[in-house]
Amino acid sequence: MAPRTRRHFNRDRGGRPGPWKHGAIPVVGLIGGIGGGKSLAAAALTRRGAFVIDADAVGHALLDQTPVRERVVERFGTGVLAKTADSDGPPHIDRRALGEIVFSQPSALCDLETILHPVMRRTFERAIARTVRRGKARGVVLDAAILLEAEWDSLCDRVFFIDAPREQRLARVAEGRGWTESTLEARERAQLPLDQKRQKADEVILNADGPEALEAAMGRLWERIAPPDRSDRAQGTGRRSPAPPPR
Repeated sequence: MAPRTRRHFNRDRGGRPGPWKHGAIPVVGLIGGIGGGKSLAAAALTRRGAFVIDADAVGHALLDQTPVRERVVERFGTGVLAKTADSDGPPHIDRRALGEIVFSQPSALCDLETILHPVMRRTFERAIARTVRRGKARGVVLDAAILLEAEWDSLCDRVFFIDAPREQRLARVAEGRGWTESTLEARERAQLPLDQKRQKADEVILNADGPEALEAAMGRLWERIAPPDRSDRAQGTGRRSPAPPPR
């Protein structure tokens, strides 16, 4: 059975495709329950000509750029710096150590977001503008688990929510990330409740029947909103965003 989708017609982003906020192509925000299959959905859209901005990759890269790194160390201390054999190289943030702090202390998470999120948003805005200007992608996908919490959905024309039964999501994160059920619960508590995310999304795709079914569902959904390929923009030319350049 193909994944189910639900479309909302009574939202500002709803209605007929285009004109889009940023120009000739749509910007789609991609969210979902942890372990729901969001990365698989993003990959499916990449194969259909979307340029995918990976918010996690952008955030991780920015942590090791001097302005952000200095503010993080100032707030959380040198204990969040990774010990490295390369003493001549610049220090790096130990994301595991930082995560242990911020996901156990709500105020610490808020402080980290205050440092990081404005810089991330500016990076997304530049990437979107550059992709629209080049005219080679069928659309932009902003793959961001906390899209709604950070209000990055204001950059988007549509929001897609990738869903899956909780037992499947738990099995995936246990196998892929080594997480326990308590770890999953702690990470989910740091985000909006899933019911609220589903209600705020324009499309809800249930990913319960395997990668092939999800691939087909994402393809049908993308064809409804993305402009058709041009002769110089063949299917599959999309790609995921690189890390932001050094500042």
